[in-house]
Amino acid sequence: MIVLCLLVAICASGQDVFVSSSRGSDDNDGISPQTPFRTLEKAFASGRNVFLKAGDIFYGPVECYGRKLSRYGEGPNPLVSGYKRIHGQRWRKVAKNVWRLDLTGRKFSGAGVSDASSLLNNIGCIHDWKKDEIHGKKVRRYNELKEDWDIWQVDTSYAEMPPSSFNYLYLFLKRNPNRLNLEFSVGAVAMYIQDSTVDGVDFEGFGFGISGGSGTVLRNCRVDAMGGMLQLGYPEFICYGNGIEFYVSRNLENSLVEHCRVSRCYDAGMTLQGSDCPGAFPKNIVFRNNLILNCCQGWEDYLRNGEDARFDNCRFENNLVMGSGNSGFGYADGRFKYCNILGNNFEGNRGMVIRGNVFVGGNFYCTMPYRGKYASHCWEGNVYYMTPGSFILANYVGTEDVLIPKAAGKDDMIARYRSLTGDRDTRFISCTSEEILQIQNDYLQLWESGNWPMRNESTPYHN
Repeated sequence: MIVLCLLVAICASGQDVFVSSSRGSDDNDGISPQTPFRTLEKAFASGRNVFLKAGDIFYGPVECYGRKLSRYGEGPNPLVSGYKRIHGQRWRKVAKNVWRLDLTGRKFSGAGVSDASSLLNNIGCIHDWKKDEIHGKKVRRYNELKEDWDIWQVDTSYAEMPPSSFNYLYLFLKRNPNRLNLEFSVGAVAMYIQDSTVDGVDFEGFGFGISGGSGTVLRNCRVDAMGGMLQLGYPEFICYGNGIEFYVSRNLENSLVEHCRVSRCYDAGMTLQGSDCPGAFPKNIVFRNNLILNCCQGWEDYLRNGEDARFDNCRFENNLVMGSGNSGFGYADGRFKYCNILGNNFEGNRGMVIRGNVFVGGNFYCTMPYRGKYASHCWEGNVYYMTPGSFILANYVGTEDVLIPKAAGKDDMIARYRSLTGDRDTRFISCTSEEILQIQNDYLQLWESGNWPMRNESTPYHN
């Protein structure tokens, strides 16, 4: 009898299952599109490969290990959402222009992860779902609530915060938020994934994006509005949140991210990074043919896992990065990391290949220098469309070596950039702000039409 039960469990875990939030039931068998399950929990417990119905919305974070997650049916990609929608007169005015939202209990629709003592109420952002606008700059203290859309939750040690610290959300707003169409993103990672493929599934509205491990394939996914929650365990106030992140806490290998669109992230749209794990290194990690749109940073990499650690066949190539620095999130005063590429390789060049990418607008490269040098990548054939006043190189811990090409000295600044970074062939193209907007629109249409990666002969902008 025990052997039979084990065999049944193995067969169930190996089969394909279907799930539909609009038409399914967890009393179904889930083995066909005609009899789908309703919830992700039931589907993930019942099958190895899970297929979500196109156009449906599912709520809550996902853990994807050793399986395939994809879509079935016609229509837009299924959506996994971390938003909790506010209904009725939930905001209470507690001071002039200050409103308080009680997060305890089950008072909201959407992601069902809130209770009276949940750290998942560590909110990332507020979203006006009717206008599709992101709001919310977290401040350190209640008395710093001074501008519209400033938000505050805790005023205690960030290393030792009890769950009750996140029972309430305070908002500074000169109008009544009860009259707006608002929801908030929960303080959870959208998806943990390893040894799995996710194809054609979208994610939105989490305090952190997708965290990937070895053997990961992400393809044809849209990732939007990630980050902004407090990073617990730190002794100081830090908000964070990348769109798609691979963190090198152990050897990391054989992963691919392609044809994904990542937008409006608190930090980097995509990143490969690691520290404090000597001997660990990434191998065969490739990001290609993606669109990164309106994130604080487009791409980020760093590796500080000992003198011998380096990127082995890791590539960021043929990607389109636009609107960096325009995420919609509010940021603490003095933040100096709005850029297309962010680096932090203390030990110099670690072999990360940055190849064939197009960067439109925003600042270019911000990094930590190593012994006065900025060489951290293998640069090949990139193009950067820049506006007057944008920096092409900066030290993000200060304002040393901020290189801003000007009309009279542009060539000198670019030459200095090349000497500091080792980047010999990135093409810099100066544009007006109006030209940048037109270029962004044209490239966005090119990407959305499926004609990316572009070919030199098919674009009017460079060859």
